[in-house]
Amino acid sequence: MMHGKAGPDHARKEAALDILSSDPPTHRLDVLRVATGPGHRLFRAVPKSLPPAEGWPVLYLLDGNAAFDFLTVAHLALVPGLMLVGVGYDTDRQFARERRTLDFTAPEGPGDGIRPDHVHEGRMAGGGAQFLDRLTGPLREAAETGLPVDPARRTLWGHSFGGLFTLYALLSRPGAFNRYAAISPSIWWDEALIRRIAAGAGVSAVAPPLLVALGDKEKRSGVEGPVPDGPALATMNFIAGLRAHPGLAPQVHVLKDHAHIQTIAGSLPLALPFAAG
Repeated sequence: MMHGKAGPDHARKEAALDILSSDPPTHRLDVLRVATGPGHRLFRAVPKSLPPAEGWPVLYLLDGNAAFDFLTVAHLALVPGLMLVGVGYDTDRQFARERRTLDFTAPEGPGDGIRPDHVHEGRMAGGGAQFLDRLTGPLREAAETGLPVDPARRTLWGHSFGGLFTLYALLSRPGAFNRYAAISPSIWWDEALIRRIAAGAGVSAVAPPLLVALGDKEKRSGVEGPVPDGPALATMNFIAGLRAHPGLAPQVHVLKDHAHIQTIAGSLPLALPFAAG
């Protein structure tokens, strides 16, 4: 079923990115523009401290424009030895709605898997495999070239559709990153598809650590009615089902009094130490 709603107001909000004009004592900040794909902005927070012999651990944050808009100096102070890379789009807004719908949703069927989005009229979906190639290829290369990064300590973080993509990446190519943090993942978008992907996943007995965080006041995108009182049941059931995979033991955090957009900032005090650990 298609939905004609324009989406929540935050989906059109410009990113102020106040963090970029600060001077954190722990990290130096910069922004790279990368021409690959639709064009990306990489927001980087690089530790000012000397790296360990094996290099810094690195956390990749999807929807980088929004993630760095919520990032604070206090957050960075929690992880002085962690490098952060916000993988954003070449836009001044927090979210590139059409691009993230295409990039963060899983393919289905033969060919490249790209198809019309069954939820948002006028958008395309199913480009997740291509985006994962781009993320672990030219975007990773651009972010890390010339910097001492530990290739055995890369973490992927994603929120909403980005959280759905994080689960897809874990289940389809678990070795793409070493840890995964799925925040308020949009299981609802195509629950049957992500369940099929999970059922066929080749996650091994040494599955990567998975952190999941979601709020107890989250409404599904575009849904009217009262604010829920408790975490999304479909998400909780899906994550519980992942424990059937040998070695996969997701740690789940329910963020009290958090609506959907609030779980970005609410998850960072959990996800940053998780990535640095």
